[in-house]
Amino acid sequence: MSKTFRYLTSVLSITLGMRLFSMSIIIPFLSVYALNLKGGAPWLTGYALGIFGLTQAVLQIPFGALSDRIGYKKVMVAGLLMLIAGLLTAAYAPSVYWLIFARALQGSGAIVTVGYSWISSVASDETRDKELTRLGAVLGTFTMLSYTIGPLIHIFLRVEQMFVFSAGLMVICLIWVLFGTKQVDPNIRRSYHQKRKGKKSVFTRKTLMRGLLLTVNNLLMMAFFFMLPILLEGKLETSQMWMILTPAILVAMAFLPLFSRLASKEKARPVMLFLYLLEGIGFLSLYWQTFPGIIAGTVLLMTGSFSVSTIVPMLLNRDIDNEQRGTGNGIVVSLQYFGSFLGAAVTGSLWSLSPNIAFLFAGVFSFFGLVLVLTFPKR
Repeated sequence: MSKTFRYLTSVLSITLGMRLFSMSIIIPFLSVYALNLKGGAPWLTGYALGIFGLTQAVLQIPFGALSDRIGYKKVMVAGLLMLIAGLLTAAYAPSVYWLIFARALQGSGAIVTVGYSWISSVASDETRDKELTRLGAVLGTFTMLSYTIGPLIHIFLRVEQMFVFSAGLMVICLIWVLFGTKQVDPNIRRSYHQKRKGKKSVFTRKTLMRGLLLTVNNLLMMAFFFMLPILLEGKLETSQMWMILTPAILVAMAFLPLFSRLASKEKARPVMLFLYLLEGIGFLSLYWQTFPGIIAGTVLLMTGSFSVSTIVPMLLNRDIDNEQRGTGNGIVVSLQYFGSFLGAAVTGSLWSLSPNIAFLFAGVFSFFGLVLVLTFPKR
């Protein structure tokens, strides 16, 4: 693998990772922040929390198709500019409606699929699999880091300042992409696109079922992040949430290698059943709204969610040929972000009616995750 290609994959992986980081560090505090804005209400807060997932879900595949036509770098730069604009708009949002618009704008720069396609088009057959797997690992790592570092940053910065901080990080990444990468030769891009067209469709039942597992997982995680700051009101300040989130994430990271290793050794079905069971028990612990129950629920939900979000893409990419990993992962990413939208928006709407109904909603989808896992082959 040449130094040029290694450098390109590093730029793209870190940029896409920082993009996820910049949007995610605010999630644990957003519901309480939005409730205190003009017009703040639980159902609108749910939309503010989850709308970025809807725009990402809808636009991932169109952005990928556009990048095949006009070039990966152009679409990547446009997506980063949209994210920066969304972050700055959120920082100065005077009402919850402006915040919803800003979050939608943040998610509209849906460029994860573009990154997968860019790397795939310039990689050799021998290195493509390894580099795409590496990209997925980087994205997962940055997501976990956002939930660990975000609460620590919030000790020093207010929520609106965190939006500006994130925008600054993305400006650095934008400059890096602009001056640190080159456009892919149009002939190479068209050749890669034509090669993919001749392959068997990745819209298979297996791909969609795996994608739905991530839809449910993200739905449960965003439902949790809507509930957590509200449940902690009167118990902890939002700037103190790191005291619960950081230990929970460390526990999740400690168990992640074990669950991943077991799943890779043809024990994916029992492992996934156990993980979704953890998430269901986590919501049951939150339901009692006691401080020990909230701590236990946070640990269980983080452990289950992080492992699911790592194991499912690992299993999925075993069944996708190298030339279609970008498309296949784009489908899965779209389904994943659609779950983020549903989890926040529906939970917020149901919370307005009754917290009990919102908890019931989370319980039903925890059970649905168990049912989906049963579609796994036994070996």
